[in-house]
Amino acid sequence: MDALLPAVASPAFDAFKGMLRRLAAAPPQVLLLEGGSAAQRREMALYWAMCCNCPQALTAGAPCLTCPTCRQLADGEHLDLAAYDGGISNREDAENPGQVRAFTMENVRLLRRRLRDAPHGPGRRVVLLMGLGQTRDEAANALLKALEEPLETTVFVLLAPQREQLLPTLVSRAFCLTLPWQPDTATEAALAPWEAALAVFLETGQGFLERAAAKGALDAAGADALLLACQKAMGRILAARPGPERPLDAAFAPLDAAARAAACRWFAEAQEALRYGVAPARVLEALAARLFVLRRQGRAA
Repeated sequence: MDALLPAVASPAFDAFKGMLRRLAAAPPQVLLLEGGSAAQRREMALYWAMCCNCPQALTAGAPCLTCPTCRQLADGEHLDLAAYDGGISNREDAENPGQVRAFTMENVRLLRRRLRDAPHGPGRRVVLLMGLGQTRDEAANALLKALEEPLETTVFVLLAPQREQLLPTLVSRAFCLTLPWQPDTATEAALAPWEAALAVFLETGQGFLERAAAKGALDAAGADALLLACQKAMGRILAARPGPERPLDAAFAPLDAAARAAACRWFAEAQEALRYGVAPARVLEALAARLFVLRRQGRAA
């Protein structure tokens, strides 16, 4: 198991694997995996694909994790596995098409044609959908139409840090599982001053912008880690998980449901900006300013 899916080898994921094995007896057409890291969400989705396709799983309820089917699924190369990512641009997809395709109207159109055919094996076709947002464009509309058509041979898996980043119409069709955020003590200790500074800024409007603009303050990896800390804080609030409260938990707690959904979208947009090379300081300054205004508007309402 460690060799095939190392990101979810921790005992913290055993209960989720057990739930997926039980679900495989009558799979929901749409499964939503939120929480955890991007690697953990993807590997848990691949474990679900194994539950739906491994010959042993189809007869005994648990994938063997050693057969050719399990290995092909772990490598993303199985004929009954398809993956789409809204973060891949049309140009990237055209110039270097890989196992994961861009979430475009044309690709969704091709997928819908593919869904008319029976799977290649005795199990189910599994479609992974990553990097989707709340934009109701042509591709999203085409996907929603596909989800409205009952398909006994196909299951969809939505992957997102938080369900609030997705269209509510997608979430409403899904069976949702929230994976655990894995603690990283060293990283969290290094980020604590930044979390505290951002929390103070959201309350007072002071300090954070100057700190973020300082030369060499945070590189792209550090900024991404801070954004992940924001997502974790929002995840704890949305899940109402008890535990030691960190500064950002208190800063985000007063936001109402609509404001929290907007903040979740902004976290994802900021991470996307970092991936495209936008300066970390500019990304954090813009996010902090938007969050500050959001809190002020909530107080005025």
